[in-house]
Amino acid sequence: MRYHPEERIVLEYTVIKRDRALPPRAYGSVRVSPGANVESTHIIAEGELPQDFRIVDVAGPLNIDPDDAELLSNVLTVAQGDVVPAGHPLATPPRRKDRKKVPHVPVDGVVSLVEHGRVILQTNPQPVVVYARLQGRVTELIGNKGARIETVGSLIQGAWGNGRFLFSSFSFEPKDGLQSLIKQTSLLENVRGRVYILERPINVEDLRVVVKKELGGLVAPSMSYHLRETAMALKVPIILTEGFGEAQMTRRTNEILREFENKRQAAFDAMLPNRWTSDRPEIVIPYQAPGTNALYPAFDEVLIVGATVRLSRAPYEGQIATVTALPDKPQIMENGLRTAAAQVKLRNGHEVMVPLANIELLGESK
Repeated sequence: MRYHPEERIVLEYTVIKRDRALPPRAYGSVRVSPGANVESTHIIAEGELPQDFRIVDVAGPLNIDPDDAELLSNVLTVAQGDVVPAGHPLATPPRRKDRKKVPHVPVDGVVSLVEHGRVILQTNPQPVVVYARLQGRVTELIGNKGARIETVGSLIQGAWGNGRFLFSSFSFEPKDGLQSLIKQTSLLENVRGRVYILERPINVEDLRVVVKKELGGLVAPSMSYHLRETAMALKVPIILTEGFGEAQMTRRTNEILREFENKRQAAFDAMLPNRWTSDRPEIVIPYQAPGTNALYPAFDEVLIVGATVRLSRAPYEGQIATVTALPDKPQIMENGLRTAAAQVKLRNGHEVMVPLANIELLGESK
């Protein structure tokens, strides 16, 4: 049996590649060159994203049969994807007497479609700026849309984010709790703009501290779902490493963040999960480890015996384990259900049977 589990990468030292590009319908230009070193705030591309549509009939005013594709192709002066200014003629007249009948572009826009003698324009463009959101090197350009950036360091992918971004230093929650930051008045206590790591679920008071002390953001294992809208309204990143509820932080995630606490800055990219892409909220800690080769994370791997995995649901939620057996037949779980399962060894040495649906790969190369 071949099974491809979900993947949520948690690696201490790996190669990280990210594409930064304009949205599909946007047009613009790239602001970087291959080989350039970029910071997280560098602009990769700038452009405009049309918001509205205008339909202009070309065949009618020129008395052309809209099904006469050959004649239309000879007279039309625009094609799909063209950026056209207001006043630009959409055709060359087939006869001199038709010159005044030629339709013109009503407003600045982009040709979205040319079909049956009609030109569909996307108009009312809104400015779009694409930032690097990563400290690294540009390895290649993506047409006139953007660029691919590469770096090495730690990569921790989470379960949910509120759509914000910050490149910042970070610390774990003080022993006296996040609320203790309210009492700090000394300028030496540099909390403004710093991201804080919680080893417990976020509560509403934590979000109030973020606003009152102007913290850079929060990373926590979980949070009650009813706080989602409040977190979405904040202007700083909120990242849940495990998801909504009362989950605890995966030990490996905790260990990596502990190792670099107050030592390095990190990119906290709290992107909203998208069901149509594999993008996840993530924390990238860029650094070079001399004498150590950074390996590329493994994607779309088959689950095999010996694989290191993360268990995603209770009663072993968040634990790291090693696969010791993959039974060919469905197994009976503690709740009485029969399902495809794997036998895994927990860090405490106990071996348990867990459903394959509860297993995530961490991106380790074999």
